[in-house]
Amino acid sequence: MRLLTIPVALALSVLCTAYPQPLRQGNAQQQLAFDSFRPESHNNDNNNINNGYARFDDQQVLRVEVSSMEELKKLEATVEDKNLDLWSNLRIGTVDVRIPSSEIAAFKVAIPFPSTVMIPNLQDLLPEQAPALTIQSSSQGWNYTDDSFWQSYHDLATLNNFTESMVQQFPELVKRTSMGFTYEGREVFGMTIHGYKRAEQLEALEALEDSVEELVEDVEELVEEASSWLSWLFGSSSSSKSSKPKIAKKPSKPKKHPKAIVIHGGQHAREWIGPAVVSYIAKELILGYGNSKKITRLVDQFEFTIVPVLNVDGYAYTWEHNRMWRKNRQPTSIPFCPGIDPNRNWGYKFATGGSSANPCSDAYHGPEAFAAKEPKMIADYVLQKENVVGYIDFHSYSQLWMTPFGADCSKIPKDDEDIMEAGMGAAKALKDVHGKKFAVGSVCKIIYQASGGSLDWTYAEGGVKYSYAVELRDTGRHGFLLPEDEILPSSEETFAGVLHLANFIRKREKQWRYWV
Repeated sequence: MRLLTIPVALALSVLCTAYPQPLRQGNAQQQLAFDSFRPESHNNDNNNINNGYARFDDQQVLRVEVSSMEELKKLEATVEDKNLDLWSNLRIGTVDVRIPSSEIAAFKVAIPFPSTVMIPNLQDLLPEQAPALTIQSSSQGWNYTDDSFWQSYHDLATLNNFTESMVQQFPELVKRTSMGFTYEGREVFGMTIHGYKRAEQLEALEALEDSVEELVEDVEELVEEASSWLSWLFGSSSSSKSSKPKIAKKPSKPKKHPKAIVIHGGQHAREWIGPAVVSYIAKELILGYGNSKKITRLVDQFEFTIVPVLNVDGYAYTWEHNRMWRKNRQPTSIPFCPGIDPNRNWGYKFATGGSSANPCSDAYHGPEAFAAKEPKMIADYVLQKENVVGYIDFHSYSQLWMTPFGADCSKIPKDDEDIMEAGMGAAKALKDVHGKKFAVGSVCKIIYQASGGSLDWTYAEGGVKYSYAVELRDTGRHGFLLPEDEILPSSEETFAGVLHLANFIRKREKQWRYWV
């Protein structure tokens, strides 16, 4: 019955673009091309479509004031029943909801709570045609050594080009890291940043030290054996073979190894500020190496694995068809409602609250845990690495630095004191840059129950002690449509928070034996 409440125009428009042909899955060498992916042509005369790009005329974003658990449950049921688009998480306080013009009157009758119009006409903030049709050619040579790249948002091909360029220009510092391929055949990849050359030099020195020690031990054994033969030849008594005790062989030194911090953005497709900020973090770590003592030390001690866009199919779709798309692009049991919400599909306490079983919902958790390819990739990577100690999943919006747990609100992490101290320090470092305040706390405490999230799984199942989900700027004035002039300041402040977090981990966890 819920499907009957979906506006017919929306259902028809989604149906026309529900199943693009999957790209062929190629090897890494085939993925090195930097050509922009262009949308296929559409012959659709629907009024809500312009050159294949969805329109949102007269749609509003309302900020609803929720004062009790009873009101919250009522709002949650209405959102689910009418398949509305939540722009902020359900919680007691304020909740932002995008409402089609045809549903506004009925919504206000069903939810007579105080409300404020945050965005009176969503289409006023959106481009008239698909951004992918007007982007700059990917053949343009960007200068990544200044901040011009972070003065605008970039499509998937351009962000991939950035990653490939970093790998090629800094081969001793940056290595290409592939996570896998999506339903539509796109590769999810990023970069791992680490002082590899310095690590190799230190390994070589340690190996040389070990070799010298082994040689000394071998010589001592030979001298002892020669002394024994001489004693036998000249008839010395066995009791006087050697008054010197045999030197015990030193135990082998424990192998020093760098710990890893995994950072990604773009798990939700429409949250463009995430990939922009994450790519800036990568750039600062790379260019700061050798120029900043603090950055150099951290890059020598940690492997930073950075994936600018996790949900690449969904991200491409926001540039080519629908700016408000959130999920990935996998098929579901309902043909005209594709997509699983990747951040409701992780395998810790899957589908236990704060997600939807309705495939047409933006919060659809999928048929089973890790049915979505994107979270499965990161989970497999974390388990395979076995050395990941930090994880940050960047989202927007609301300005929150969140800690576990989101699925089980009665549970507190055993490492909560360290996790909270590190998070609060990161939020303070962030605030010191441009004055933006970020609330710090568990998902359950500062928003609402949400199962199947990334930071719960990385902490509880992946063994990553310092696991966070960060909601970037702003607090609702623009929501997912953060203006481009806020990209750079958001990136600068977030990088300060990440540096503080990494440095906190380095100091607090000294027993891990870093390279230096």
